[in-house]
Amino acid sequence: MKKLRFQRRYIGIPYYLFLIMFVILPILIICVYAFTDKDWNFTLENFGMIFTRAEAMTAVVKSLGVGLVATAFCLLIGYPVAYFLSKLKGKRGLTLMTLFILPMWMNFLLRTLAMRGIFDYLRLTPGYFTTMFGMIYNFLPFMILPIYNQLCKIDPSLLEASKDLGANDRRVFFKTVIPLSMPGVMSGITMVFMPCISTFVISDMLSRNTIQLFGNLINQAYKMDQWNYAASLSTLMLVVIFISTVVQGKLSKGEEQNALW
Repeated sequence: MKKLRFQRRYIGIPYYLFLIMFVILPILIICVYAFTDKDWNFTLENFGMIFTRAEAMTAVVKSLGVGLVATAFCLLIGYPVAYFLSKLKGKRGLTLMTLFILPMWMNFLLRTLAMRGIFDYLRLTPGYFTTMFGMIYNFLPFMILPIYNQLCKIDPSLLEASKDLGANDRRVFFKTVIPLSMPGVMSGITMVFMPCISTFVISDMLSRNTIQLFGNLINQAYKMDQWNYAASLSTLMLVVIFISTVVQGKLSKGEEQNALW
């Protein structure tokens, strides 16, 4: 028994090594650059530049706004699709679900380039519409999948009990299905909102660099060899993402506990 426990202890070593090398260490390096200058002296000037430069604050506001709008549209489109797919059984449901997942098998950059070609063919002016459309297209599956999985986990007996108590289909949906699916909704919101506020490829390609989001600002700072300033921007983004994750996690936990109550 002790030998078995000893072996299980070492199973997680590759995971911990990967976590240290590719998650913790890069974050520490970014933080070191963010709080130092080019001579490796401690300074807060990098963060002061963020709050004194109008372009930085504008990029933050634009990123949050675009992220919220794109996430809202993904939710409005994704929830009905996930609900419809959860009602299908057999090969038909599996086939339709595969069609939604299929674009994710293609490289993210190739999908964005293909979309830019379509916009050029349609002669659409690069801007907020093309950028928003690209975000919704690329991140919509990340909204559908968690909601679909959560809807499939709902016990049918709970829906039958609601109907037995006199609730019609509409009331069952709003009072039973939606509350029970909220953990999947919050997970989908997290999986869509985070990349929306941090991506720069979509806005760079589909807006032809006419829209400067937070990710674009970081990318430009690195290209201009302003590593310390870029690191401070990255650190600020990490803080925003961390706060958003904590808030959404608490909301998801609260919704799960209050479901059907």
